[in-house]
Amino acid sequence: MQGWLQVDERGRQYLVRTGTGVVTAVVPLDEPDASGAHAVYRVEIYCDAPHGRPGAIRYSARPLVSSDDPLLEAARRALDEVWAVEWTVEWHRHDWIPDDLPIASLDLSTDATSRLAALDPVLLPEPEDVEVPDFLPASWDTR
Repeated sequence: MQGWLQVDERGRQYLVRTGTGVVTAVVPLDEPDASGAHAVYRVEIYCDAPHGRPGAIRYSARPLVSSDDPLLEAARRALDEVWAVEWTVEWHRHDWIPDDLPIASLDLSTDATSRLAALDPVLLPEPEDVEVPDFLPASWDTR
């Protein structure tokens, strides 16, 4: 997982994080409209532990995505087909939070909204077609 700060068009800092993981849920957050459609969804991502951190600690991201964003369909496919993803999430402060406060001084769970900015399948190389012998010569003994 990597993270960095960026600045929006109004000069306000926002946090960007990217990493790999697996989509574990796609959940609507609002009441459906007359047609039964929802406007906003939360995508839950189980994140791979950062290098050097124990894998026993669970890292997760829960960004929001609107129903008209193509990332919603990508998240649903990743959930249904269970493939690893490379994700990017941006944390933007709420409008009522002063612009001059550094994003690092905010409580992201209450002072900011996380937005899904990118979600792509992790592409794994095809295994090479290598011939494996039926037996190993005695000279390959590794004892």
